Amino acid sequence: MHILYTAPDISCEHCKRAIETAVSALPGVESVTVSVADKTVDVRLAAGGASPAEVRAAIEAAGYPVADERELT
Repeated sequence: MHILYTAPDISCEHCKRAIETAVSALPGVESVTVSVADKTVDVRLAAGGASPAEVRAAIEAAGYPVADERELT
């Protein structure tokens, strides 16, 4: 599963590292890429791993509210 989250409060490399660390800790996360310029979090999940809602919760628990979430193909 490939999901793109938009988190408007992403503004720097610290934000990027905080989100990557939080999301990477979830089970089944194959990759997480944070774009500071686009304010997005691109996540690939393995089957049977964390759910999109769990990823969203991890991003928000790191201090970055999610404004949008969409599944990519």
